[in-house]
Formats: sequence, C-alpha cells, structure tokens
Amino acid sequence: MRDLAPPGSPVVEDSDGAVFDRIADSHVALAVWHRPAPPRLADWLDALPADRLPEGHFVGPAACVPARLAALCNLVELAEGPERRALIDDVAHLARAFALLAGSPDVDLRLEAVDHDSCWRFHRDHVGLRLNATYRGPGTQWPPPDQAARAMRAQRRYRGPLNEMPRFAAGLFKGVRRAGAGAVVHRSPPVAGSGQTRLFLCLNEVHDDE
Repeated sequence: MRDLAPPGSPVVEDSDGAVFDRIADSHVALAVWHRPAPPRLADWLDALPADRLPEGHFVGPAACVPARLAALCNLVELAEGPERRALIDDVAHLARAFALLAGSPDVDLRLEAVDHDSCWRFHRDHVGLRLNATYRGPGTQWPPPDQAARAMRAQRRYRGPLNEMPRFAAGLFKGVRRAGAGAVVHRSPPVAGSGQTRLFLCLNEVHDDE
C-alpha cells in the first residue's frame, strides 16, 4: 500500500511498518500500519468463547511481555499451540516496536475483551504516544479531520463520514501531550447489544496517566 493521504494530512497509512517512523513528522498525528493477520489467528480468535479471551494489564519492560501474556493465556486455560504463540508473538512485537518509538524499555500494556460501549465518545487521548490494535471485532474509528469538531459536538448523533481501522492494523497516535489540538479525534466502535466481543490492545508510554 502506498500512502495516498493528501500532503500535510495528519493521518498516514501504509502496509510497511516503517510508516510508524512518520509519527516524528510535525504534522502527523496518526500513523496506521495495515498488517496482514498471522495465519489462522483470526479464525482461532473468532471461535473462542468470549470468556476465553485473554485480558489484563501490565506495566514493565517490553522484554517481559511474552511471559506476562503467557500467564494471561493460562488464566483462561488456552492450551499451548501455534495460534496462542502467534498471538503472544504478535503483541510482543508491537510492544517492542512501541518501546523503541517511545524511547523507553518499558510499556504500559492493556489487553481487553470488550462487549460494551467502552470509550464510545469521540475524544482526543491525553497521552503522549498510544498504540491501538484490534485482534477481534471492529477497530478504532475516526472522522476525517475536517469533520472532527462536528463529531465531537454530535457524539452519538454524528452521521458523517467515518474511517475504521481494519482488524490487525496498528495505529500509532500522538495524544494531546504531543500534538495538542492537532491530536486525532477518534472513538471505540459501539458494540453493546451487537453480540460482538472485541479483543483490543492498547500500549501507552509508562508515565502517561490514561
């Protein structure tokens, strides 16, 4: 994929992970890496009952993420296998990449199984850097920048154009602490009552408070 965003757009997208390096550009507030799903992982996750989805919160060295994720998988009795290893390896890879970009060995990692309207309001994150990826269910949504103020006013009434991060794509956001009012307005997709349970990954810089 080649980035087709207009020059000066705050959002850049590509199938090459090097797109994350664009977050250093002063005008870029969101870099989206369109990643293919690891083989068989999507089908395996979709087949899991919602209460078998691993979830938890970890703050510490990115190097420790595989062991912590393995412990979360053990808690929900996910047997060893190629799909479990693929999930752990993929999350660990994103954690390492995020730690490098944030300039710290540590990460604040949250893996959530979400079946409610968590963070459904259009908002800007009051953080420095944040990485989001959705492993099951619909991904993070954001209006075009010229519709951001309208979306913030209308909230659930907003019916304008809306972008959605594809499953397994990873979005690297500059929050308000780095981008100010230029941070990209976005929301989690409302799923309450739909029967869907998302598996959502969020990585923050350790010293961010949300």
